[in-house]
Amino acid sequence: MIKTLRVKNFKALRDIEIQFTPIHVLIGPNDSGKTSILDVLAALCRSVDHALAQAFLGSWKGKELVWNGHPDLPVRIEVDFGDDAIAGYGISVQFGMRDRQAVMMKEFVIKGVERLELDSKLKITQVNYQLDHPGQSTPHSDKLRRVQKMLDGVHYYYWNPRFLALPVAPDSKRRFRMEPNGFGLALCLDEIWSFDRDRFVQLEKRFTNLFPHIKSIKLIQETAYRAPVDNPERVTMLNKADGKGLYFELKGSGQLVPASQASDGTLLVLAYLSVLYLPQPPRLLLIEEPENGIHPKRLRDILKILRNLVHEQSHTQVVLTTHSPYGLDLFKPQEVTLCTKLDTGEIKTTRMSDSPVVLQQLDVFTLGEIWTSEGDEKIAESPDSMERTRE
Repeated sequence: MIKTLRVKNFKALRDIEIQFTPIHVLIGPNDSGKTSILDVLAALCRSVDHALAQAFLGSWKGKELVWNGHPDLPVRIEVDFGDDAIAGYGISVQFGMRDRQAVMMKEFVIKGVERLELDSKLKITQVNYQLDHPGQSTPHSDKLRRVQKMLDGVHYYYWNPRFLALPVAPDSKRRFRMEPNGFGLALCLDEIWSFDRDRFVQLEKRFTNLFPHIKSIKLIQETAYRAPVDNPERVTMLNKADGKGLYFELKGSGQLVPASQASDGTLLVLAYLSVLYLPQPPRLLLIEEPENGIHPKRLRDILKILRNLVHEQSHTQVVLTTHSPYGLDLFKPQEVTLCTKLDTGEIKTTRMSDSPVVLQQLDVFTLGEIWTSEGDEKIAESPDSMERTRE
């Protein structure tokens, strides 16, 4: 598990440190760095099996990912693990002046009190190099393989129900994996069904308990779509091909309702359950705003699914963003970090359990109520500044 994240010079994350829990929530106003934190976590995890230029997601070029577009500043990402074998890992990346270019400047692994520094000018990490050259053993191979195991398997989702509903063509590269927008759900369900029938039955039972008017999930052969897998620019280009579509059989009438005609909430809940029942659940699951398109009650169902994922798959960690005070009520103060932007443009992070305003009211009000009534700036105030205000 990632216990601590430290970032320097990535977008507005000039210099931040966040303490993470097994399931952790990022809150705050728009343009306060929440998505940037997910992006930098994804980049570090992807760097263990992608070239650096592909590890950093989105459409970017040159110094666009660097604080104020500074020509000389490297982006530094470090994490501490709750692991006896490897205590920490970090990379320092220099971006080119134009095009999509990124080069490794420094890389380090911490084992116990030993800090191993790895200098290079490669376009991949040493962890990635070790993965691609398993036969080339070095004195540090065991440490690099351990880091790879601890960071491999990130899933990053900002689901769009319209993409979740699309029929999907088979693709050997898309094994138990959806695109960030949700394309691939039908194929993911079909692969769960093929790999472990009992697992699919458990998923279906849990789903129909939440939606009692639905009798079963059906996957039916029809014209479908194929798209590039793992496009780092996160653009989904669709081509038609034969595949399977997702349908819901209604209880009583037996009517088959195509996913395209189902509610957004139905599809979103099914997508989260699909991740829960994957044969190999993600080590790190990053989610943007799960409340979008969801009734508050369904949001609570989704958040319970995510907490179950962390409980049932002990190696899985979840980090999500939200603007929903209803959802926040299901979390403890230490599981929530508030992000705010300073006048300088830098991002400040405040753990809710470190906020005097939150601690003073927690016995009476829920976290969501405190957040709504007090606001971001009040919660982010330091004890010293609050004392000066009272004086």
